[in-house]
Amino acid sequence: MTYSVQFRKKVLKLQSEGESFIKLSKRFQISTTTISRWKKELFPKRSMNKKPLKIDNEVLKQDIQNYPDSYSYERGRRLGVSASGIKHAKKRIGVTYKKNTKSSKSGSRKKVYVLPKD
Repeated sequence: MTYSVQFRKKVLKLQSEGESFIKLSKRFQISTTTISRWKKELFPKRSMNKKPLKIDNEVLKQDIQNYPDSYSYERGRRLGVSASGIKHAKKRIGVTYKKNTKSSKSGSRKKVYVLPKD
């Protein structure tokens, strides 16, 4: 949650008047670390510095269509990323899965991936 600049100034003004970090944190129910960060940088950041994505959305969709029964670690090996990276990429593009209704004796896996409609 981002606090308003006006609230931040109020807390820092009280701190500069001699109020301790601990008393302020209890009074306003915020951590002492938050107050010390505000002292360094008053205004909140407007954007994140995010690294470029390693997994191309179209490549992942194609891989899911070609290999629908693959586990995340298998997909990760093919695409050169980790299994958790595959999990986050599937969530990012909106891929869901449904449980397979076939019995386990049939040899099929327990989920079927559903790609989002374009």
